[in-house]
Amino acid sequence: MSQDKNRDWNQNRNRDWNQDRNQQSSTLKLNDSFFADMVRNGITPQFIEDAEKYGDYLANRVKLTTSQIRRIFGHVKKIENFEDPKKFIPQLLMLKPMLAYTAKRNPEVTALKEITDKAIEAVTSKEISNDKEKQLARFRLFCNGFEAILAYHKAKGGRD
Repeated sequence: MSQDKNRDWNQNRNRDWNQDRNQQSSTLKLNDSFFADMVRNGITPQFIEDAEKYGDYLANRVKLTTSQIRRIFGHVKKIENFEDPKKFIPQLLMLKPMLAYTAKRNPEVTALKEITDKAIEAVTSKEISNDKEKQLARFRLFCNGFEAILAYHKAKGGRD
């Protein structure tokens, strides 16, 4: 009997969470590839505005906590000084499974995972695979953009 109550409670909780998630994602009016676009085209005032909106969304709608993303941010900080694409591309690609794992354990991370995956693809794109300078430039933009989004998340009330 206790297991049935527990299962029912979990099903209700998951259903409620999915309804909340659908309502939250429908309220954000941002291009979900704004981060990837910035990685391709450079930092613009529009990116800064979008990063601020997205940081607010993560902090106040999704309720993402800094502890949920600390390991991922630590990995970005660890590799941001790499100069050689042969070193940073594999490490950057490893963010995808890290984000997938973290999102599975903490569904709040899913929103960040989605935009970050697209930005990683912009850095690792086959169209620039033979241009080390362009890869490095995009990688630097990725690191700066990721940090900007997380800074706005914290500034907008992201909790620990």
